[in-house]
Order: sequence, then C-alpha cells, then structure tokens
Amino acid sequence: MAQAAVFMIERWPEPHGPRYRAALQACTGRLTSKDDVENARRAFLAAAKEAHLLVKNEDEDPDLDQAGDRRAAPPSPSDQKRRERARMEEEEDFLVRFIARETGITEVQARELFHMVGGDRALLLSEAKRLKTQH
Repeated sequence: MAQAAVFMIERWPEPHGPRYRAALQACTGRLTSKDDVENARRAFLAAAKEAHLLVKNEDEDPDLDQAGDRRAAPPSPSDQKRRERARMEEEEDFLVRFIARETGITEVQARELFHMVGGDRALLLSEAKRLKTQH
C-alpha cells in the first residue's frame, strides 16, 4: 500500500475529494492485518473512482495472477524476516517522505524524528509541525 500512497501524494490529480483523504489515511496507516490491507485497497479504489481514474482489474490481468504462488512452498523463516525488514524500511521511507511533504521539513529532519518518536503518523505530524515552527 505504500506504493499506492506515494502515487496518491505525487501523482494524484486535483482536486482531492473526501475519498482521496480517507484513502491516503488508510494507505499511510499501520496495516497490521489482512483486513487493514483490504480496507486500504477498497479506500484507494473508491478514491480512484471519485477522481475518474481507470484502475486495472486484477481478475483480468494475467501478470497479477497469484495462483502459482499459492502452490509454492511457504517462505523460510529467513525469507520472512527479510521480507518483514524490507516492508518496515519501505514504510519508514514512505513516512519520511510523507511527513516532509506535508509539513515542509526536510527528509533528513523527518527521518531523525522517525527514529526519535517511532512510526506513529499522528505523533510524527505533530512533532514535525512543532519543529517547523521553531525554524
């Protein structure tokens, strides 16, 4: 969902409607369960419809077919750790860019805040706004 959020921030057409804001919040929030991911996906699709964007149907795209993956062996514990680490790094990178863009601080400052306060988006926004007013 981080890719969807980056797309929304960097390439989404104006104006931004209420579904855009809901989808951006869903896609940038903590996605800790399959339900969270599915809700973010639905919010993104609703925002795309609101913006009159064409979204490719997963059922019609053979490149997105996951059937072969279901028959594959489950990933090893080291692969799972590597994937989780990559997901966490992707989430951090996205939040850093998001916070910097939304508040006007630099990405370096946003990354420092992330390491100081963690990945709580609301807290990051609050601290970034405070930092921006100090400079």
